[in-house]
Amino acid sequence: MQENATPDPDTSARIPLRDREELSIYWDNHLRVAFEQSAPHDLPAMVEASLAHVIMLRETGALTAPRADRLLGGLLSLWRRWGDEGPGEDWRPRVTSYPYDGSVEDPYYYLEQQLAAACGISTSDLDVQLARSRNDLDAGVFRMILRRGILDLADLLLQTVRDLATVAEANVDSLLIGHTHRRPAQPTTIAHVLSGLAEALLSQAAELLSVYDEMNVSPLGSAAFTGTDIAIDAERVADLLGFSSSFTASYEAVAGAEHFMRLAGLHARVASTGARWARVLQEWMNLGWVRMPDEFTQGSSIMPQKKNPVVLEHLVSMSGAANGEANAVFTTIAAGWYEDSNNATTDVQKHLWSSTERMIRFVRLIDGLTLEIEPAALPSDEDIVRSGATTTAVAEALATRSVPWRSAHDVVGTLFRQGDPTTWDATQVEAALAAAGIDDDGSLRELVLSSGRDPRRILERTQPGSPGRTAIARALNVATQREQALAEQFGTRRAALDTAREQLLSTAAELAGTGGARWVLSVIGNANLDVIVHDAQTFPPPGTERIVPKVEVRLGGSAAIAAQRAAQLGLATRLVAKVGDDPSGQLVRALAQIDGLDLDLITQDATDSGLTVVAEEQGRERSFLSSLGAMATFSPVDLGPEALAARYVLFSGYFLLPGLQGEAAGELLARARSEGATTAVDTGHPDGGWTEEARSELFEHVLPHTDILLPNESELRGLTGIADVEDAARDLAARTGAMIVAKLGADGGLLCAGEAVHRAAAPAVTALDTTGAGDSFNAVLLGALSRGVDGAEALQIAVRAASTLVATAPAEREAQLRSLWG
Repeated sequence: MQENATPDPDTSARIPLRDREELSIYWDNHLRVAFEQSAPHDLPAMVEASLAHVIMLRETGALTAPRADRLLGGLLSLWRRWGDEGPGEDWRPRVTSYPYDGSVEDPYYYLEQQLAAACGISTSDLDVQLARSRNDLDAGVFRMILRRGILDLADLLLQTVRDLATVAEANVDSLLIGHTHRRPAQPTTIAHVLSGLAEALLSQAAELLSVYDEMNVSPLGSAAFTGTDIAIDAERVADLLGFSSSFTASYEAVAGAEHFMRLAGLHARVASTGARWARVLQEWMNLGWVRMPDEFTQGSSIMPQKKNPVVLEHLVSMSGAANGEANAVFTTIAAGWYEDSNNATTDVQKHLWSSTERMIRFVRLIDGLTLEIEPAALPSDEDIVRSGATTTAVAEALATRSVPWRSAHDVVGTLFRQGDPTTWDATQVEAALAAAGIDDDGSLRELVLSSGRDPRRILERTQPGSPGRTAIARALNVATQREQALAEQFGTRRAALDTAREQLLSTAAELAGTGGARWVLSVIGNANLDVIVHDAQTFPPPGTERIVPKVEVRLGGSAAIAAQRAAQLGLATRLVAKVGDDPSGQLVRALAQIDGLDLDLITQDATDSGLTVVAEEQGRERSFLSSLGAMATFSPVDLGPEALAARYVLFSGYFLLPGLQGEAAGELLARARSEGATTAVDTGHPDGGWTEEARSELFEHVLPHTDILLPNESELRGLTGIADVEDAARDLAARTGAMIVAKLGADGGLLCAGEAVHRAAAPAVTALDTTGAGDSFNAVLLGALSRGVDGAEALQIAVRAASTLVATAPAEREAQLRSLWG
């Protein structure tokens, strides 16, 4: 008998423990996911909170004005990338995703990384966390995010109350059968049920206001949990951020979770009430009492005649999910130590964001269904009587004639066992009264018959809160007054937030003193589509065709590529270019859209966009065929007042922009300089070669206003007429006073400032695709200079980065750039 043997493990068949090989198992399976979930919500609020913190540090003298103002300028550039575009934005983040490249572990360090890049400094030079901890920052931004979610949900709840009142007013006489224990009980009206639902929603809205006020207390300034020895003004930070007050106990400020639990519980309340109402509404639709709106139904896969109101079932399921989220919040909080704010607060955020998003969709559905409530085949008076729903009215009518309640109840029970009120006759009623020992002169008999057969008597009921017409009018009036009072209070709170944000941003901009220098880099020039033909330097003979390995369509234009690369580096970047109103222009706009790049693409009506065909073959220089399209009409009149509001202005693609050549270019660059920008120019190669006219135009109008000239080797030689690149650079630097930075391909690059020439050798790489290499070089060089790196070191960085990129597949280049400063 053969013994069982354990087989050797087949290591080749192992299931991978991560999706991203460059990340550790922990980083890939937790930190990456947490970052992707949290960054869209956290980062804008972190920037807003940081603006307030730095302003306060500046005002108290904890931070010098120059250091504070540098931070404020960088934070403002991040706000323009990530923050709301204006007051009134809903609670959801404008930017929905952020790249996670593994260079930092969480949004906290990502903010520091991006702020350093926006300020042009290293992270070691940052002061933004002075007198502040991640604990109070997290606690503050969590409240800031959720309070706007509360306001959005409150607005929806109150709108639903208004709609319920409107629909109820139209259905005061819409009689139907009310149930208890799912059995017919008493007559009621659609208006009566809707007024009750409105009251429930008003109760929830009032509780939401209370939760908001507890949420709107600032924890900022409590630091880790005991405050700080640095003299700060926590109340000033609270005021700048629209908080109604600052914390009283620093420990609870960062470790507390009462506001989270209250919000989660309230979400569950709203959902549970809505789910109960959905089940009633589904029954009404199934009975045919109210119309089943087509837009809220789905068809059957096998029975074409069926319309299924599955939205009502979904509402019940969403309620279950809300209860689950509330349970997750409470369980997570309970599992943490009171001393551990991370577990008790940070980990509940995703549940509250998810719950807020779900509840807003939930109430939208409830409100949408409310607007569609329309009577269809309501039960007839006879149907209501037959159901037994009027029998209580019979017993109550007898009680009004001094018949004991239990005796009256017995009389009705006796009669109903014989049939519903439509079948009763005088003889049956007389016998039932006699059996109960009740004397009757005939008046009670008539009372029993009339009250049992007229369900509409309930409409005359005057008791407050009843289905009576007068009572419903009173109830709806009360509901309207409560709704208006709550709406005013929520509106006041929203206005306070919007006013505080507006004042915060204006104060920060004034203190930063940038004169509108909103970006680190503004790139002005050409943007077009590139059609890249790989492994092809010539066209085949006429009448023939050649199959090439690959033809790609990418974002093209030296300005567009440089701007996109700069944004990927983390620089606050603006691209100003001109495109047509054709499909190519739409594609240019779509391809240029990335986080951190502010697009100013002027559209020329009835004009095509620029297009370039690039022939590329490994080991050879590329060649180009270009159509200018809308770029031919790009002129100074297209440049808005913010086009030059940057620390660096790069003018790229000069010879492809006839409307921005000569004097026009000189005026543009002079204006940029006058506004404090450092100017950089990449002319490209002139169509028709380096004629004396082309050289003279640049030397006369453009180069006198250029701080950094960025030619490639061919352009350097062509512009100067000097074969040796170092001699050419010295000549050009001497004649213009500009810093000359030349791209030398496989030979690296050189920089000449005055007489000094610095060389940077390129590392040996196997080039996969050289398209855009020079534009990437420009972006990295200017990015390094903006961070305070000296010219020679910036050259080394740019050469290494450009060499790495040409040896990297295009799809992976963004990750390379985003991690460059990490």
